[in-house]
Amino acid sequence: MKEEIFVHYASALFSLAKEEGKLPAYLAEMRDVLNTLKDNPDFVAFCASYRIPNENAYSLLETVFGSLKCKSIVPFLKLVVTKHLFSHIEDICEAFFSLCNEELGIKEGIVYSTSLLSQKEISEIEKALEKRLSSKVSLRNRVDANLLGGVKVAIDGKIFDGSLQAKVEGLRKKLLKGGTL
Repeated sequence: MKEEIFVHYASALFSLAKEEGKLPAYLAEMRDVLNTLKDNPDFVAFCASYRIPNENAYSLLETVFGSLKCKSIVPFLKLVVTKHLFSHIEDICEAFFSLCNEELGIKEGIVYSTSLLSQKEISEIEKALEKRLSSKVSLRNRVDANLLGGVKVAIDGKIFDGSLQAKVEGLRKKLLKGGTL
């Protein structure tokens, strides 16, 4: 049920972006918004709090995001505050990204790593996969404590395994077949 609500709000923003003919711009700016929010969890807690008057949250949103080129984003964020869904803004953004990526023909995937990757590292992995898949790629990072090292990418129903564990397993199989290192 909750996921439906997130998709409902994401769909509204998606429709607005399409109507304005600015889907790529909205996608880029909403990614920036989400990155800012992820870097500042107190910001999300402030805007999601029932104890803080909505006007204070609106003012903060205007101050931080008022310079965005897509002028409908701040009113959208204010609506999310008004509806007391700001604690789920990441879910709403992810649903919005999925809608945009599908419309723009961008393949979505998850890159698993032992620790959070920098945006530069994710971009480098995306570029490598774009060459291999002949398609634009968008990756989200998830930490997997079971990995020994390296990364593993799940995209389009396929796994690209560059983890240390996969390399060790490959060496093991080669040695068992009588191969040499």
